[in-house]
Amino acid sequence: MAIRFFSQKQHAVNLYISNYSIQLLELKSVEPLVVNRFVESYLPEGIVVGGSIKDPEKLSMILEQLIHDWGVKRKQVRFITPDAFVSVRKVKVPNDLKDDEIKGYLYLELGHNIHLPFEEPVFDFVSLQETEMHKEILLFAAPESVINEYTDLLDDLKLDASAADLSALSNYRLLYNQKFVSEKDNTLMVEVKLDSIIFSIFEKLKPIFTRHLQLDGMIKNWSYKLEPETQIYYQYEIKDKDLLSVHFQDMAKEIEKIINFYRFSLHQGDHQITQIVLLGDNPYINEFMKTLQESVTTIKISYPQTKVYTNKNIAVPNKFHRVLGLALKEV
Repeated sequence: MAIRFFSQKQHAVNLYISNYSIQLLELKSVEPLVVNRFVESYLPEGIVVGGSIKDPEKLSMILEQLIHDWGVKRKQVRFITPDAFVSVRKVKVPNDLKDDEIKGYLYLELGHNIHLPFEEPVFDFVSLQETEMHKEILLFAAPESVINEYTDLLDDLKLDASAADLSALSNYRLLYNQKFVSEKDNTLMVEVKLDSIIFSIFEKLKPIFTRHLQLDGMIKNWSYKLEPETQIYYQYEIKDKDLLSVHFQDMAKEIEKIINFYRFSLHQGDHQITQIVLLGDNPYINEFMKTLQESVTTIKISYPQTKVYTNKNIAVPNKFHRVLGLALKEV
C-alpha cells in the first residue's frame, strides 16, 4: 500500500497524537502565517503506547469530543505518522525508471534487495540525485497495520484521512518557512519530547537520516495542568529532575556520535554538521541546550522561538511546531 506522505489537501484539520496528548491546529492564512485555532488535550497513560493505539475506544471518545467542540466532522485531516515506527533509508534504483514507475519497482524489491524491519509497509519516496548508473532516492516506510490504526480511527469519527506526514518533515518545513534553516545548512534537528527524542539530519533541504530514541521511565515523570490564561493547552512539570538530567547527559553523548557518524561514515570526513536546531514540547529544552553546549563546542546550537499568532492574537506555543509545520504541507 502506498501512502501519500507528500500530498496536500486544502482546508484540512491538522492532527498529532502522541503518547500523552492530542494536538489539533487549523490555519487561517499562510501569508502572513496566521492560525485560526489550536488546542491540546491530555491523554491518560496507556491509551497510546510507543505510538501504537492500545485503547481505541477511549481515544475515540476523547477525539470525538474535540471534533464536536470544533465542528469539524467530515473534514479532511492530515496526521503525523508515529515516529517509533518510521524507517528512512537511501535506496538506489535503475536510472531508466520514470518517477511513476519507481513505486512499482520498490514493491517488487521489498523483501529481496530492500529490507525493512517490518512486513507489509506503506511507503513513499523523494528523489535525491541521479548518476549514469542509477537514481538515488530516500525511502520512507511505516507498517501498514499501524497506519491503519489511525486511518480507521478517523474513519469511524467520520473524518477523511487525506495525508500522513513524518514529524521530521513537518518540523523542518516550519523551520524553513520561518527562515531558521537554509539549503546551504547541514542541519541536525533534535526534537526533545517528554518521553522521547527524535534526531534528524537534513542536507540540501532533504532528510537523509532520522532516529527515534525512547527515554525510559519518563512518561510517569511529569505532572500537568491547563495553561491558566488560554485554557487550551497544557503545561508540564518534572517530578524527578535528576532522572531528566541523566537523560540529557546521555542525549548529548548520542548527538556527538551522530555528528561523527555524519562526518566520517556518511561523508568520509568531507562534510560536517553546520548547525544543531533544538525544538519540542519538553519545557526544559533550555537546560538541555546548556548541557549540549558543554559537549559540542564547535557547532552552532539554537532553540528557535517562532512568532506565530491566531487571528485573536494568541501566541502559538513552540510545542505546536510539529502540527504547525504539518499545516504548511505543500501550501
